[in-house]
Amino acid sequence: MAAQKQSREVFEICPRLVPLNQQQTCWEGLICVKGNELHLRIELPKDGDHRKARLFGDWSLNQHLRSYRHLIGQRLLNTPDLATFLSELKNILEHTMEHHSEASKAQPGVTMATRCSQVIHDVARLGWEKLSSIDSSFSSLQLICQGPGGSKHYITVHLDAQHPIVAPTCSTDLPGETFELLWTHQSTLADIYRQFEGSLAKYREFWDTVAEIDNQTWVLEPERPKPSDTSRRIALGNNSSIQVTVDPLYPRMLPEFKFLGADHVINPMREKLNANLKAWDPGRSLLSNLKALLDIHFPSPQSSRREDFNEECGICYSYRLEGAIPDRACDNPQCNKPFHYSCLYEWLCCLPTSHQTMSKFGFNTIFGKCPYCEEPVKIKRENNR
Repeated sequence: MAAQKQSREVFEICPRLVPLNQQQTCWEGLICVKGNELHLRIELPKDGDHRKARLFGDWSLNQHLRSYRHLIGQRLLNTPDLATFLSELKNILEHTMEHHSEASKAQPGVTMATRCSQVIHDVARLGWEKLSSIDSSFSSLQLICQGPGGSKHYITVHLDAQHPIVAPTCSTDLPGETFELLWTHQSTLADIYRQFEGSLAKYREFWDTVAEIDNQTWVLEPERPKPSDTSRRIALGNNSSIQVTVDPLYPRMLPEFKFLGADHVINPMREKLNANLKAWDPGRSLLSNLKALLDIHFPSPQSSRREDFNEECGICYSYRLEGAIPDRACDNPQCNKPFHYSCLYEWLCCLPTSHQTMSKFGFNTIFGKCPYCEEPVKIKRENNR
């Protein structure tokens, strides 16, 4: 009843915002303000507490709200429910749109010629070698910056038509944060560059940490890690792996772990890790801690080949399917055949002999037989799939 009431109240405020799961902890759609449709995604914690919600939006929504983050945080804490917060959010957006409209009328126009001249002047002062690319309209450009250890990092700058009166927006390859630009009417591209350099310095230890993993283990995912990637799925052998998610600001602290593979392979390792967690030493690197806690030597490029861990799915006969690689395996030690989650789930759903368990949120786990050895196999329904 509470979920139905919340859906009805949210629908009255934002009829084009819909829940993505039965628990209503994730909402996505459009919020309509003054004839503008803005993309919005809201993620709530498992307990559904809207005060701890995380908001994501498109470029236009972020542009309108970038100066109101503190106010939005206050509204989240002080509103009694999600629908009331959405009403407050719409009020804030209406205010920002009215303010932007009035400011545009009050400010003298900036011609394209003036803007182009300003950009050329700024780049010349900064150094042309730091310009990676620029579009023909001089409204978007990319700067390249050398980070810790000689690595290259990029920041894309989107210039407003009223540049430099209106602050540009920036997108970067930094992990885990939105680049917050400090800007005045007198600011230049050099100010953006200096602020970006300062942000890079915060992540030196994080990039050193994941570089050690990339160089000394077989990383199954991501296939080509980007500087913003905070997770690594590391091969353990025997069609099993461990996914490690690192806090980029505190890379030596205990990360998040997720074991993938057949239960008979990963359960002993999970138990060993849990038993040894108290021995985690922030003074050691993440990889050194993992080796000590699991008491294993990870397969590495020096001792094995990547092909040893790229076994194809036993159902679709491919290794990579729509970007995903096999992350399930048969629990029979004599079989241990790997499968994509989606392949195994669809296979079991189609079997007339399969059966499912029911929870208060609907069907939870499906049981059936392995397509190879016909031994029992199960898979849990995941809401984010």
